[in-house]
Amino acid sequence: MQCQDFTIMAADQMDIQSILVMKDDEDKVLQISDKLVMGINGDSGDTSQFAQFVAKNIQLYKLRNGYQLSTAAAVHFTRKNLAEAMKSGNPYMVNLLIAGFDENEGGQLYTMDFLASCMKVPFAAHGFGGILSLSILDSYYKPTLTETEAYEVLKLCVHEIQKRLFLNLPKFQVKVVSKKGISTLPTINSATFMQDH
Repeated sequence: MQCQDFTIMAADQMDIQSILVMKDDEDKVLQISDKLVMGINGDSGDTSQFAQFVAKNIQLYKLRNGYQLSTAAAVHFTRKNLAEAMKSGNPYMVNLLIAGFDENEGGQLYTMDFLASCMKVPFAAHGFGGILSLSILDSYYKPTLTETEAYEVLKLCVHEIQKRLFLNLPKFQVKVVSKKGISTLPTINSATFMQDH
């Protein structure tokens, strides 16, 4: 979710191959720069390779030019490379959420799919959990939410996913991008909901 003073993002931490759980502490919300994170899902090889490619090139830009790309510029760089890979016949099968904070623009959120279609949005979700989360985000989202209120909305989304989705997604990491940089909030898991009662 993109709010006035921050952008907040959550992602499950399961790395699944076919019917097997490979890892249950995967970081799917990756720090790209000081005030930019990328939430990524898709094929394991594509997600790690493409995310590293984007992160390293954005860091290289900063080293060469002495300043970081804005959120919008980083998104356009990412989209261009995703589209070029698709045209070359070797596409990356990834879906992305890119969250950033710029001094002039405040919190920003972009969604991008594996076809390189991209849009700036107030809230978004990908994957099976996204299907269940969008109606909750639509009902509770306001651009004036505080960080605590936004975290509570994400907890509602996770609760719905854990209740209704046939997959077991026990842990969701949460990261916030604001003028202070990137911070990690407490993981949302089943114990989170027991503390509320």
